[in-house]
Amino acid sequence: MNRYDIINSLIKKYDYKEYLEIGVQNKVNFNKIECNIKMSIDPDENAKADYIMTSDEYFKNHKQKFEIIFIDGLHHNEQTYKDIINSLECLHKNGTIVVHDCNPKEKIHQVVPRISKVWNGDCWRAFVRLRKERDNLDMFVIDTDYGCGIIRKGEQLSPMYINEDITFENFMKYKKEWLNLISVEEFQQWLLIK
Repeated sequence: MNRYDIINSLIKKYDYKEYLEIGVQNKVNFNKIECNIKMSIDPDENAKADYIMTSDEYFKNHKQKFEIIFIDGLHHNEQTYKDIINSLECLHKNGTIVVHDCNPKEKIHQVVPRISKVWNGDCWRAFVRLRKERDNLDMFVIDTDYGCGIIRKGEQLSPMYINEDITFENFMKYKKEWLNLISVEEFQQWLLIK
């Protein structure tokens, strides 16, 4: 399953009509999304986004609500965290946020600034931080396509308690718990019962 398969399956399940994508990189993912209203944000003019600006600028000046939001912008912990918090503010009650790059396979893939061809950044830190801070969010990561994090308003079915330092070494030891990591098959089952 790719990120767009996950997003499209959520759109179909919940009959979502309004989609926002943060970070479009030539609209590779964006063009595969099947939704009535699609909006995109990217500060790079070459990305051909609907809004050529940073996500911070967008959220400061626009209050439109969305049912599903895909975050794949600047892959830095703090920016990803801000994008999630801002997205929660403009998410409909039954909406879903999908965060890409939550499960880097190697330490070099998450180093900021980027030093490798494959780069997920340290988005995983933002996801783990929210799992630790917020018990009013239902959160898990699907173990596919570098980790696709799902965030919905609700309660954590698997709350997380971290006593260890949030380092990449500890992430590799505890990522199943820290990310509430599930398989594609488990996600497909989740779609049937939620």
